[in-house]
Amino acid sequence: MLLLTTCPLFLRWYPGDHNPDLFLQPARTLLTPFTSWVLNCPSDSIVHCSEEVRDMIRHLNVILVRPIDWETSNIFSQEFYDDYCKLVSQWISFLPIITRTESSSEVSDRTTITRFIVQDLYNFTLHPSVLNFMTTIPNLIPTLLKMTDIQQDETQLNIYRCLGKIMVEDDIKTMAHPDKIAMIYIKFLSNSIDDVKKKDRFHSLLESLINWVQHDQLKVYLLDQNILPLLIRCTMETKFDSIKAQKPALEILLALSFKNDASSSLKQNQQLMNYIRNLSKNTISTKASLQRAAEGLLWKLEKETEAVAKPTSTNTHQFDIMISYSH
Repeated sequence: MLLLTTCPLFLRWYPGDHNPDLFLQPARTLLTPFTSWVLNCPSDSIVHCSEEVRDMIRHLNVILVRPIDWETSNIFSQEFYDDYCKLVSQWISFLPIITRTESSSEVSDRTTITRFIVQDLYNFTLHPSVLNFMTTIPNLIPTLLKMTDIQQDETQLNIYRCLGKIMVEDDIKTMAHPDKIAMIYIKFLSNSIDDVKKKDRFHSLLESLINWVQHDQLKVYLLDQNILPLLIRCTMETKFDSIKAQKPALEILLALSFKNDASSSLKQNQQLMNYIRNLSKNTISTKASLQRAAEGLLWKLEKETEAVAKPTSTNTHQFDIMISYSH
């Protein structure tokens, strides 16, 4: 038990080179037996397991579901696809059991297990093929929606991150309680923006927020909670990764710029505007997606008004028309 509880953390915190072949070996060895064990667990046993077993499950999942960086996860996710889908289905089947638990003595256990399962479900959404599978599960969205009032911030955050990934655009645009979604994102973004240890979380927060800024009212709440300075920092400060932080920040700014107040504020920031202009001229092939994001925002802030205001020039030509009547 001690080995299974501690070794995954050593691997996760290992400061050296994370060789993919080496770090995939535990998953290749342990994932199938672990999946089989989880599938054979009685439906209510997850609530009643000991704290040591819960820690073992949680830590082991670190190296089974996210053995290497999430942005390269698609490279290996097909190899583990079947087991991942089985785990997703099993975790989802546990959630109604956990949320029905009423005993006060089990509240703490329930909170811990719920937090782990929802975190794991979000981790699975980082595998594109598994995400596609998750969108086909009929009861997943209703189950998560029922859990949005859980009084645990991190669990709420991961519920919303999952929903943002699996809901269709029309459902996202009509999601209830956009103020709560905005508040939870602002809280975690603010808490992680300057914390080096939370860099990966910060990147994933930005990436998942892109899904939610389709919601018109949520944009208003984000702006009311002063998200613009945070996003401008992500865009302009060199300490932020160009693809993992700058690019999503630009895409979120583009969505927010459809609100007049945000658009005016961004236009008045000449330092930002100059920076975006320079980014839009960057032709480095490895940063093509960053350039496109900058071009999109620049067009919205500068060129759209010009395009709308510019009169359409039409050339008028005079033609001689001959009408022939044939009888």
